[in-house]
Order: sequence, then structure tokens, then C-alpha cells
Amino acid sequence: MRSYRNRLLLAFLAVTLASLALFAGLAAAQVIRYSRQARGEELRMRLKLVSNWLDPAAPAGQEALHRLSADLGAAILVIFPDDRPRFYAADGYALTPADIAEARRVAAEAALRLPASTIQRSGLAIAVQPFPLADGTTALLIAAEPAARLEVGWRRLLDALAYAGLLGLAGSLLLALLLARSISRPVGRLIAAADRVAQGVYDDPPLPAGADELGRLTAAFDAMRERVRQGQQIQRDFLAGVSHDLKTPLTVIQGYATALADGVAAESGASAADQEPALRRAAAGIQREAERMARLIAALLELARLEAGLTPFHPQPLDLAALARGSLADLAAQAAEAGVRLEDALPASLPLVPADAGQLERVLANLLENAIRYTPAGAAVIVGGEQRRTDVAIWVEDAGPGIPAEALPRVFDRFYQADPARAAGRRGSGLGLAIAREIVLRHTGALSAENRPPAGARFTVALPLAGKG
Repeated sequence: MRSYRNRLLLAFLAVTLASLALFAGLAAAQVIRYSRQARGEELRMRLKLVSNWLDPAAPAGQEALHRLSADLGAAILVIFPDDRPRFYAADGYALTPADIAEARRVAAEAALRLPASTIQRSGLAIAVQPFPLADGTTALLIAAEPAARLEVGWRRLLDALAYAGLLGLAGSLLLALLLARSISRPVGRLIAAADRVAQGVYDDPPLPAGADELGRLTAAFDAMRERVRQGQQIQRDFLAGVSHDLKTPLTVIQGYATALADGVAAESGASAADQEPALRRAAAGIQREAERMARLIAALLELARLEAGLTPFHPQPLDLAALARGSLADLAAQAAEAGVRLEDALPASLPLVPADAGQLERVLANLLENAIRYTPAGAAVIVGGEQRRTDVAIWVEDAGPGIPAEALPRVFDRFYQADPARAAGRRGSGLGLAIAREIVLRHTGALSAENRPPAGARFTVALPLAGKG
């Protein structure tokens, strides 16, 4: 019973058997009740018809009662109200003296609650019909037969129901086998696919999925497997990015250090005064690359703390338009140095949203620095915002070359470079957008990127209004 298919089959059969048993019980009770009522009604109706014209004292009437006894298969008694002898016809069934005495007692009870009735007692089914005599008195016409005869008809019907139940059970068993197989087959495929994922295989084709619950489960599994595959790829890219970004400054530092140790940094034979500039350049190079490594490690630690939820957030009601204008003022000098204009397309104010001002300043600063870096001299970086139905949005739009379509889904991944061949002056750590996204997610918001034809890209920060998150 460890098999899901066998448990499903057993459950189906148990429900089927319980349903058949309940149906058989209810059907048997109704059939027995109806059979007894129908037989009793038949006896009473025949007695009533006979009582309309019967004269039990006449030979013709007595002959008719003998025929009725044979026809009904029951004994016929006539009980007179006086001392006249009773009439007894046993052509259909012979009563014992004890049965006759019981029939007389039943008839006496029935006479007290006229009209006619049918009573079962001591193994007899007894129908009583009063009828008037010519002298104004009332006699009782009695039909008596074994109560077991009432069961003959319904027993045959129950036999037919039993055969039908067995046939239904066989059909249910076949249907249960087919149903269990149809349900367990996709479950088996899911188990096999899960085993493959556990072995580190993520590139299998998607499993066939229908529109039912198992189909949705299969589709969810395929989506999960794809996310795991992407996560593994991101992890590999992350390790490759960390290795590359640490290897370059380490190589530079190692080169300068070797040159200093070997005395190659300064020209051979030069005086101490002439060697000093070369030594300073080597020391500055070492310092520059060390600072670059320190920034990279600090960014990695910050990203790890954000993802682990260890960075404290202190949300307060905040006007994003005012915050964005402050960021524009902070980066005005950097934009002027790059020959880029900063344009304010923000509304006068926006509805307040709960946010950590310091963290969002870092997000906007990162987006503005990236926009300035990719915008050619003489062009503009535009910052705008708007209130939407459930959130407030701030966007930063540059005039650069845009983001390749294949890079848009991964632009917020760690160490992902949309343009690996870009100039060294434009190269960053590849962690800024990943950190910005984590900060926005901590605010239950969204950070998105899109291209804005004919040139440029727009990054949008959307934060939910109070009570809408």
C-alpha cells in the first residue's frame, strides 16, 4: 500500500462498495415494504370484491370461496357473529388449529377498528374484510397465508439487484484501474523528473500538462525547475563575476608589488629624486586597485545583508518627488563634468509613501549615476514621476544606446553586464542594480527597466501607496 496508485484504487473501491451497500440496504427496505403492502392490498381488494355479492351460506357462495382460496394460495375463513359454524376453505393453504385460533383472534381485533386491515402475526399474514349479512349482522371474511410468501417476490428482485451490483462493481473496478492509472502516470513522471533535478539535471524538456489540478502541479514543477536552472546559472555567473572582478585588481597589485620588490618601478641608474615619481605611481596604482577591491567586497557584503534581511529599514512618510530633486542636486556636479544635462520632469509633489529615505536615496543615486555614465555629452537625463492607481512611480531616463532585448530580463542580476565590451571608464561592479532591486523589494515595491525608442533606457521605481501594499 505504499503505492499512490494502489491507495487511490483502494479508496475508489471502498467508496464504490460503501455506495453499493447503502443503495442495496435502502433498496431492499423499500422493496420489502412495497412487496408486503402490495400483497396485503391484493388480499384486501379480492376480499372486498367478493364481499359485495357473497352469501357464504349458499352453496354457490361457498364454491366461490373455495375458488378464491385456490386462486390466492391462501386459506379462507368466514366468522359469523352468532353461533353459526365458521366456514373454512383450504384449497390454497391449510391452516393448523393454532393458526385458525390466531386468525380468529386477529379478526376479533380487526373488527374493533374497521374498515379492513392486514396484520402479520405468528408467521401469518392475515387480511380481514367485514361484510354485512342479509339479517343485518356483520360477518368477517378472513384470508390467511404464511408471511414468508410475501418475501418470494422481493427476494427474486433482490437477487436481480445483487447481480446488477456485481456487474456494477466489476465495471467500477475497471474504471478505477483506468482512473488510477491516468492519475498515477503524471505523478510518476513528476517523481522521475524530481529525481533528475536531485541529480543536478535541469535541462529536460517540459512535462506534458493538462488543465486539471495535476496539470497545474506539473506546470508549477516545470516553472520551479526553470527557476532552479536560472538560479544555478546566476550562481555560476556570480562566481565567475567575483573571480573576474577580484582577479583584475589582484593582478595589478601583484604586478606593482613585484616591480617595487625588484626595483623595476624606477629606471635603472636613476637618482633617488628621479625614482620617487615612479614609486608614487606604483603606490597609487596599488592603492587604487585595493580601494576597488574594498568597494567590491563592501558591495557584496551589503547585497548579502539585504538578501538576508539584516539591513535595518526605518520607513517614514516620504515625498518621492522631493527626494528625487535632492538626488538631482547631489549629482549636478558629476553630470556637468560629463557634459550631461539633468532635466526635472517631476510633479510639484506626490502622495506620501512609507519608505526609508536613506535607502531610496542610494537607489536613485545609482540609477542617476548609471544614466549619466551611458548618456553622451550634450544629451539629457530626465527624471519624472507620477501617481498611479495603487502606487507612486519615479523614473530615470537616459539618452544612451539602450539595453539589448536579450539582456532586459537579467539586467538586475548580480555581476551581469549588458555590454561586456564597454569602455573601462563605464565599467562598474555589476552589483549596483542588484542592490537597488533588493532595497525596492524590501519596500514591497518594484524596480523595472525598459527601452525608450529611438534611444535610451528608463528605470522605474514603483512603491505602493499607504494601505495598498
